[in-house]
Amino acid sequence: MTQILQTWLLAWREAFTCVGLGLGDARHAGLWWRSALWCMAVVALWLGLYGYFGRFFVELSAMLALVSVTGLLGLGVMDGVGALANGPATLSQMGNIAGGLGSTAKALLSIGQIALALLALAAFFYVMVFIVGAIGTARLPLRWLLLGRAKAVVARRYVAWQAPTGLDASAARPAWWRRLLLLFSLLIPVWALCVLISYLLTWNVRMIYGAAAEEVLGAEQQAALRREQRPAIFALGLLLCLLMLVPVLNLLLPALLCTSVCHLQRRGWRATDTSIKVD
Repeated sequence: MTQILQTWLLAWREAFTCVGLGLGDARHAGLWWRSALWCMAVVALWLGLYGYFGRFFVELSAMLALVSVTGLLGLGVMDGVGALANGPATLSQMGNIAGGLGSTAKALLSIGQIALALLALAAFFYVMVFIVGAIGTARLPLRWLLLGRAKAVVARRYVAWQAPTGLDASAARPAWWRRLLLLFSLLIPVWALCVLISYLLTWNVRMIYGAAAEEVLGAEQQAALRREQRPAIFALGLLLCLLMLVPVLNLLLPALLCTSVCHLQRRGWRATDTSIKVD
């Protein structure tokens, strides 16, 4: 347990370090103004989409919230009304009007609490879908707009850098097995909430990860390093989503996505070997 906690603390430290280094590098090679112009266009696009297709995004957020706790919803309703629905009718039960009303009130209270929880989750996903969608749209042209410049700027800090050694690519799961495991995890109540949030937070980082590692790491090395950097990728994805909510600073997010991922790869942080070596 102590080792897991230490790994996650180091992962958060690594994510903060990569964001700090990425912010410094975003000032160079015209990254900041290209990022600002593109980010303003993307935010305006998504504000328009939310305004025009508002009902669709509300329903999507409600569906994500319901999928997250659908098991608990069924259990909560059944537990609340089970005393009223089960068992044969007897004179004692028919005479216990006060007890029946109390059970009904308790069931309604439970349903109300579940409805409030679903409403809060739907509001959370409503904001999360906007942030992830905006970052995902901003990511589309990054390969030719910002990533090449970001890789060149970051490479200045790692002149004698070499690909990390000791990566065990043979332990990587096949793609079909990962998809099957993801589908199965979404069927588990509550745990589906963790899976959805984790996937939304890390999706943009994972999508740019391969492009940022081209000509630096081989395909097997990319897969192995991405697997071992999973805690830092999660922390980095969460930090980038939070930065999307910060005015002015969020204009640098496309450039920061490129530079921070490049730093994460070249610093070579791994959960199995938490020593960090920077050239």
